[in-house]
Amino acid sequence: TYLLIDAIGMDMDAKMGIKGGEEGESSEHNDTYVDGLMARDHAVINTTLEIGCGTGVPSVYLAMRLRGMADNNENDGRGKEVADDTIPANAQKEGDENNLVDTITTTTTTTPNPLHYVTDINSDAIRIAKSTAEKNGIPIPDFQTHQCDLASTLLENLTNKVDILLFNPPYVPTPDDEVGSSGIEASWAGGTNGRIVLDRALPQIAQLLAYPHGVAYVVAVDDNFPEEVARAMEERYGVRVVPWMRRRARNEFLTILKMTPTRQFCEV
Repeated sequence: TYLLIDAIGMDMDAKMGIKGGEEGESSEHNDTYVDGLMARDHAVINTTLEIGCGTGVPSVYLAMRLRGMADNNENDGRGKEVADDTIPANAQKEGDENNLVDTITTTTTTTPNPLHYVTDINSDAIRIAKSTAEKNGIPIPDFQTHQCDLASTLLENLTNKVDILLFNPPYVPTPDDEVGSSGIEASWAGGTNGRIVLDRALPQIAQLLAYPHGVAYVVAVDDNFPEEVARAMEERYGVRVVPWMRRRARNEFLTILKMTPTRQFCEV
């Protein structure tokens, strides 16, 4: 049974001064993704990855947090802005891109310049994520964008190297033929049990996470049967999955699943 976890803090707009998403997006989703990243100690952070980045706000926030930029913004009152372009309907994670990013604590140890990788299948989303990073002062060499399906082009180079992974998949149960379409439904359509995209990503997540300290934060809803996700990840890949945070958003409950490897990844 998944524990109802109280929201940890404040939303990103109020605390960090970053404007995220387009007008009309769900603030409940935004708050959940942001609140999830403020309560864990990470031993070391060299590499982060966001799959399906949309506007790139979670990764930009994370980069700012790690660089100490976000706290400075809070002190001097200057806000940072997301790129003001319009995200296309079929970009991954449209409307939810602020929801995952508040789980990094002040006790984090990082390299001088951690590398932040973001992926999206849509070229416009990649362009906007890159612009969001630039507008928020993140050096482009530290913010690597890759247009690809999930993390397919990064698997060879980043196997067992990702310290923090963020993923907010299309999770709404829909007819399977809506998954990956060119219409607006692609931003939420998850197919049977809302799991088609998530299930394809699970082996990649297991392969990418650094052992033993890597952590993935993945958004799910009850209709996704997250207990099945947890069982599959444990049995197939030795990845432990627990509910890290849970919040009601209008007519659904959002849960952030925290995934941590218990052994070095090997092919199954």
